[in-house]
Amino acid sequence: MKTRLIVFTLTLLISCLGTGQARAGGHTADQLADAGFDCFNSGPSNWVHCMDLDKLISGKRSVPVKVFSEDGSEYLGTELLLHEDVYAGQPCPQDHLNLWSVVGGTPYLACHHFLTGHH
Repeated sequence: MKTRLIVFTLTLLISCLGTGQARAGGHTADQLADAGFDCFNSGPSNWVHCMDLDKLISGKRSVPVKVFSEDGSEYLGTELLLHEDVYAGQPCPQDHLNLWSVVGGTPYLACHHFLTGHH
């Protein structure tokens, strides 16, 4: 039963995260902000990150993030924020990272699920 729950959870997570413009439903960051997401520019590339900020503030163990180009018009893919308490050294599959990136000032680590060009 526990294995089925884990498989179901992973399948659900992967399907929710998705990649590419088609999976984003053609939405822009402005449309997600209008729908109640918290969207802001962040990171070394100043991309727009859209998420439910309450999940981050309340300490949820994982928080999915939709990432857009700097002006918010182009959907780039997803990022997963994982709380340091549940991070177990698993590799980040993109950008050839062995470790997830530390999100400064928070107890979260980040892994992009698209090629960012940062190695």
